[in-house]
Amino acid sequence: MSVEKAILELEKINKTFPGVKALDNVSISVNKGEVRGLVGENGAGKSTLIKIITGKYTKDSGIIKFKGNIIEKNSPLISKKLGIYAVYQDVTVAPDLSVAENFFLGDPPKTGPFISWRKMHEKLEDFLKKEIGTDIKIEEIIKNFSLGEREMISIIKALWSKPKLVIFDEPTAALTSNETKILFHIIERLRKNNTAVIYISHNLEEVFELCDTVTVLKDGKVVGTYTTGEVGDVESLIPLMVGRSIKEMYPPRENPIGKEILKVENISGKGFKNINFSLRSGELVGLYGLIGAGRTEIAKAIYGLNTINVGKITFKGSKVLFKNSKAALTSGIIYLPEDRRKEGLFLQQDVNFNINISNYDKVMRGPLISYKLAYRQATNYINQFSIKIGSLFQPVGELSGGNQQKVIMARGFCKNADIYIFDEPTVGIDVGTKVEIYKFINNLLNQGKGIIFISSYLPELIGISDRIYVVSQGEIAGEVDKKDFSEEYLLKLSMKNVLSRGKKEEAISNV
Repeated sequence: MSVEKAILELEKINKTFPGVKALDNVSISVNKGEVRGLVGENGAGKSTLIKIITGKYTKDSGIIKFKGNIIEKNSPLISKKLGIYAVYQDVTVAPDLSVAENFFLGDPPKTGPFISWRKMHEKLEDFLKKEIGTDIKIEEIIKNFSLGEREMISIIKALWSKPKLVIFDEPTAALTSNETKILFHIIERLRKNNTAVIYISHNLEEVFELCDTVTVLKDGKVVGTYTTGEVGDVESLIPLMVGRSIKEMYPPRENPIGKEILKVENISGKGFKNINFSLRSGELVGLYGLIGAGRTEIAKAIYGLNTINVGKITFKGSKVLFKNSKAALTSGIIYLPEDRRKEGLFLQQDVNFNINISNYDKVMRGPLISYKLAYRQATNYINQFSIKIGSLFQPVGELSGGNQQKVIMARGFCKNADIYIFDEPTVGIDVGTKVEIYKFINNLLNQGKGIIFISSYLPELIGISDRIYVVSQGEIAGEVDKKDFSEEYLLKLSMKNVLSRGKKEEAISNV
């Protein structure tokens, strides 16, 4: 790789946390105008490396050069001044400010000593039309947007800030397909502007679509840097990441499907209406739909987190209406939420606490907790899910996003329930761990458990589901049996109510 063109050079970067060698002599060089993929299993060191580049973490040793100059001391402020911009999985725009205020934060246009709101709005609107080709309500407060919309705003800010290097960390996790197209357009504009891009994603198809080159990390070390042409395809990249080939992405199963254990009839509430579906023991039912379609609202209603205004639910032959999640959990239903940081984890508590919090009944000895049994239970699931931690007592908030998701999955599998509701459980999970999760799910199905699996990734749902219900605009747009699965048909159903209500423009271009 030509040093003359290199904008970022990392030489023998090392970083150690208590009990974990996060980065081991990592050397990487990224050129101007290059889109570099950065891939690896959870805990491979991707997030740590990015945080060192952006100054959030301090390296233990090694050299960082930017535009040929050594960065002696780094910090988020210094890296920003140098032109390094990062878009993280957890959206970082200020929630209580408007879109326009976020774009001009710290440097608003003024007329004399006063902020010129007119200039601010005119300048931003002109930029959005010319560079992005889409409209955003720039006077709207950020917290009023959906998670995907907030992330899209954060991504657009990357182009606005005229950076030298942009780092995207799992940027499409919360985006709709149309928002993803806008992201790809932005990355292409950055490339044409000679801006370097580092693109982190577990969606390997995206890496091959977008990236010129790809660097593979494993256990904190660089396996190698390749052109995407050299690697060839996803199947060839996976062994470099995990150290083995994945013969079957979606492990087959032949368990019998039993009697109906859940029946939902005409339930309506905020964000959904007239919902009807069923689930049998040993069956995996997929819920598919565009982001914001109402899938999560339906799941939370079943679990007692959202109010059901009308309709009824029958669980194991009895009519139920759970007033809260504790009642649902006690009855034998468990829900693992989509937003792991806000709803699924106690970030300040340690790994041991987060795995055992719903399962202390298994480690009680009389009225007291047996901490020995609790540690053993947590350790067992840490090993099964290959969760990379410094110790059982490490705060879960310090783990990578993927390892945090594994902790939630471990807690769910640890709990004995009749129905498991998984809401986007594999987002941010590496391909090897996904296969392990699918195997665990198969074990649950073999035990006669029923599973509701919410996902925005169609190949996944097609690979693991027995039936798929498609949700569109808060309604069931269709039920599809396994023999009729096709991405085209399912996607068409997901747009059914959107288009029929004359919202085609919103579906295609709304941000």
